[in-house]
Amino acid sequence: MTEAVKPRYDKSNVNSIVSYAKKLVDQTLREAMHHDVDFQEALAVKVKGKFGQFLEKYYFEIDNNSASEPDFKEVGMELKSTPLKKLKNGECSPKERLVLNIINYETIVDEIWEKSHFLSKNQLLLLVLYLYETEKSFLDYLIKYVTLWKIEGEDKEIIRQDWEKIVDKVRKGKAHELSEGDTFYLGACRKGHKEAPRKYSSGDIPAKQRAFSFKLKYMKSVLSQIKDSEPLIKDFSELKTKSFEEIVHDRFKPFLGLKIEEIESKLNLELNKDAKNYYATLARRMIGIEAKKIEEFEKAGVTLKIIRLKHNGVPKEDMSFPKFIFKEVAEQEWEDSDFFNQLESKFFFVVYQMNKDESEIIFKKAFFWNMPQNDLEEAEKVWNITQKIINEGVKFWQEGESTCNNLPNKSDNHVSHVRPHGKDKNDVDELPDGRTMTKSCFWLNAQYLKEQIENN
Repeated sequence: MTEAVKPRYDKSNVNSIVSYAKKLVDQTLREAMHHDVDFQEALAVKVKGKFGQFLEKYYFEIDNNSASEPDFKEVGMELKSTPLKKLKNGECSPKERLVLNIINYETIVDEIWEKSHFLSKNQLLLLVLYLYETEKSFLDYLIKYVTLWKIEGEDKEIIRQDWEKIVDKVRKGKAHELSEGDTFYLGACRKGHKEAPRKYSSGDIPAKQRAFSFKLKYMKSVLSQIKDSEPLIKDFSELKTKSFEEIVHDRFKPFLGLKIEEIESKLNLELNKDAKNYYATLARRMIGIEAKKIEEFEKAGVTLKIIRLKHNGVPKEDMSFPKFIFKEVAEQEWEDSDFFNQLESKFFFVVYQMNKDESEIIFKKAFFWNMPQNDLEEAEKVWNITQKIINEGVKFWQEGESTCNNLPNKSDNHVSHVRPHGKDKNDVDELPDGRTMTKSCFWLNAQYLKEQIENN
């Protein structure tokens, strides 16, 4: 009996897919292939997007298709490749917009953002960026970057607004008037210029086929963020004798108990202590990272969090999470919510402690952490109450010059609470009932964090 061929990666595991994809970096497709591929046949195909089709079929062994579901459907991840061009100064820059899925004028009018085909297909992207060179075959383009890209945070809100502007035009029968100038990050670009305009139910005037796309300027910002990461492990042989967690802890050990000035001196640094990201920058420098992001943390979804303790061991402040959208919380299920996904992930806490008059700050400890199940259930209670209040209508009242509300506060739950996190009182978001309220977020309570630090 012929022995079954062992899969090269696990399609049901994000980390396995990303690790396999990362092997492409600094290689060409010709170099990366494992199969007896007929390159001449591949070169003879006269279609745009040959690089992406070849990558999908021969490297990831996914049949080329135009399915509505993501390429890696088991994990909800879409594979996208996009070209870079070399500038005169030697730097690379995106060559073009990133085209996503076709806009179906018939069905999109019945969609809502949270359950949209666009979001289900494109929220998690595996991006492969390669250097386009005119004189070369697509098989010989050098792959420069491979990264996991998720639509989240403030980007997600702007992309949502862009999506709704595009859909609104289609609903009003104005698909023929769609323009990339309508929106900011997400565009509606022409797709298939030679195709005749097509009729659709909500419009009297036929419209050219269009696709959602990330605009060129947005892709430049994506590239800048990708380039801002750096691997912590430069020599993979380290992993043969130590776990990743052990390696990270060993990097921090020489600095335990030192004052921040002593750490700077030891590393020959002169950082700006007034900078908002000073303590995060110092943490990264302790483990040899000069970039803004740690590549392994990015790949694993580990969130670096800085905690500063007062002299009594209580964090100086509660820990905030990204601002949420009231209407999204109103319609989500707990296990599909952003807050649940954030709490389900792994964190890396870097802890500094001040003396009584805050004149001296030492590096106290650093550790990986994920929320215990019992505490996650407490956070769920806070989320459920928050959703109920948002749907029933938030209540407001004045106490002196302060506007108060009935969303969960610190005295309601040991683990978490909700409070404003806008830039100022004018930084607002719309509630389901049409009123507005200062943008808010979920927080972990300082006292709860104190217990976690003491127990780790």
